[in-house]
Amino acid sequence: MSTEADRPQSGYQVDAENMAEMARLTRQARMLTEHLGLLPSSIKLPQRSTILDIGCGPGEWVLETAQSAPQSLVIGIDISQLMINYALFTAELENIMNARFQVMDAQQPLAFSDAYFDIIHARFITGFQSTATWPPLLNECFRLLRPGGTLCCCEFEDIGISTSPHLTRYNSLLIQAARLAGQCFTPSGDHYGITAVQPRLLRMAGFQNIQREAYTLDFSTGSQAHNAMYENFKTFLKLLQPFLIRSEVTTAPEIEVLYERTLEDMQADDFCAIANFQTVWGSKP
Repeated sequence: MSTEADRPQSGYQVDAENMAEMARLTRQARMLTEHLGLLPSSIKLPQRSTILDIGCGPGEWVLETAQSAPQSLVIGIDISQLMINYALFTAELENIMNARFQVMDAQQPLAFSDAYFDIIHARFITGFQSTATWPPLLNECFRLLRPGGTLCCCEFEDIGISTSPHLTRYNSLLIQAARLAGQCFTPSGDHYGITAVQPRLLRMAGFQNIQREAYTLDFSTGSQAHNAMYENFKTFLKLLQPFLIRSEVTTAPEIEVLYERTLEDMQADDFCAIANFQTVWGSKP
């Protein structure tokens, strides 16, 4: 059996072949689609579209989109064989015939012909992208889109703003480690900086008519999203620990104590927190 250390480095902060991560991503995708929708309402799908989802994970967005647009072909790509196998199994089980999945590394040229897609979608790929790999990927998206096609990206800045000193500390360690890995556009502080530069990156790649929408998700105690976000963090923050330790921003004993205290804070009656997301989209002339 291969270990995380044996596998090729994908840029992911969390092991892409981990079963717990696959389950977490499935739950997270359902929650985000419930709160954010599949696409901004102003993006109108042609009747027979060809759609690509980059970093599709276990395929939740692809499968939902394929069901909502049965005359379209929806393709998901991911570096993880585990994720793709699960997505293929789910598509077959649910008889979703217009969904396709392929193992593909989004940090390399994508194996599709020019002008193949009408829509390209990506959600939360900051977790494996770097400041160096964003421009080549967006250039690839421009190549793959037909004239008039749309690229739509939804990203996050951090793991939330909260009243918890321990979750706040966890976020600081994550951003510190991400900055060391070349994933932050900010020179300092506790944010990736991706939402500040998204429109500029799209313009640099040649996209026009760039628009953006911001979303705030309340996951305070008692909120609709609290339980789902608690379970999400319970898994994600644990799986994040090897990345933080390898980055030497913390130690194993320190991060384990911080993890337990973060979960305690999130279960407190007075816990308050929000997560901010931004969707940016533009068209190929």
